[in-house]
Amino acid sequence: MRNLALALPCVLALACGGDFSNDDLEFQNALPQREDLAAKLPASARSGQDLGTSVQRLGAAQVLGGTSRLALQAYIAGKRFNTSVDALLALLELVRNAPPTTREADRRIWGPFPAQDHPGHELRFVMERQDTSFAYLLQFRPRGGGEGEWWTYLPGTFKAGGGIRKGTGTLALDLKAARAHGFETGGDANAVDRLDIDYQTKALPTRVELLFTDVGAATPDTRYASRRTPEGLGEMAFRLPGEDLIPGGLLETLDIVARWTPDGRGVLVLNILEGDAKGAKYTECWDAQTRVTFMARNWDFITPTEGSRATCPDVSALDVTP
Repeated sequence: MRNLALALPCVLALACGGDFSNDDLEFQNALPQREDLAAKLPASARSGQDLGTSVQRLGAAQVLGGTSRLALQAYIAGKRFNTSVDALLALLELVRNAPPTTREADRRIWGPFPAQDHPGHELRFVMERQDTSFAYLLQFRPRGGGEGEWWTYLPGTFKAGGGIRKGTGTLALDLKAARAHGFETGGDANAVDRLDIDYQTKALPTRVELLFTDVGAATPDTRYASRRTPEGLGEMAFRLPGEDLIPGGLLETLDIVARWTPDGRGVLVLNILEGDAKGAKYTECWDAQTRVTFMARNWDFITPTEGSRATCPDVSALDVTP
């Protein structure tokens, strides 16, 4: 499973505080915060226990009554999901904590300011409003450059609906453009051209999706999606290409959906979309101690199930599609 914790430097030093008008707050409320987008993990997944490092070969490490390695992998996905979201939203926090430099009727601008981690460059943050929709850009240019020299590092949109910070939105990080302008993206981020976030918080269950486009790829090839309910039910769905899950000559593309309750009980369904054993489906449930209580394999005609399906928790509230 991919470990992509983006290295996002502190690009802007702004003085906190200052005067905010009610209209300023409307712009700022169009920016998502961590509590809006973070995946909801059970307490056992947040305890810091060793969660392992990779998806296990299908069925090889799963034993009824033993620790669910796939459940732990789902929690890993949730943690990495939150790490990527946190890194991206850190840039927006820098803007949220300072009043705009320029105010127009339906436009706010922060900056330009020196880009402290990128000598010789400056940056600005621009937001525009049209009715209940907002569009924003974090941009850079060489210091002293003209209007046409601004290039966009982080674009975003938001359409309000349902209350403060409730609605639908998008957010992206253009790492390819950053490298093209001489910026170092660092670490695993060097293997990614673009990170996109798509979210809706106006209806339950809320949903957030991360899409990673690798270097040279035309479309996103790795996806992580998180949903949650006010009662504490959580879901991680992710698509992983290039996994060697089944012995053979082909790599697998996996589609995994894991759901859990606040006390840590859960259900996971894994489908193989491409590769060796294409069409294989595996279902598993676990208890609050992450011990396997039920397994089902659609390729096993001798022992297709083990354990009791009745042990699987009720997570049907996540079946709703807003």
